[in-house]
Amino acid sequence: MISPILSDEDISLDLVTKGKQSALSKIAVRIARRTGLDEQMVLRGLFDRERLGSTGIGHGVAIPHALLGTISSPVASLTRLAQPIDFEGPDDDPVDLIYTVLWPRSATSAFLP
Repeated sequence: MISPILSDEDISLDLVTKGKQSALSKIAVRIARRTGLDEQMVLRGLFDRERLGSTGIGHGVAIPHALLGTISSPVASLTRLAQPIDFEGPDDDPVDLIYTVLWPRSATSAFLP
């Protein structure tokens, strides 16, 4: 275990993707398969949040996240991309490291959206 919400199974290295939507889709599939969550629900949560503004934070890093009503504990995924992609971050640097977090809607006071 790397952290309380990130284990070895949650890490994906050298993911091949064509862009932000493709990356989020592949990450959502991976999370859904590992956790048993509905793939479309995970993807919708990530896309809905991304529509509010890019979760790219700069220096090649993005932290896409979503609040979900169907989970009782946090879920995380760390993905290193094979090639950097545009994530519309504040510094316009392409992203190659994506830390995805799904948080229970019931615990929003402990979450920083």
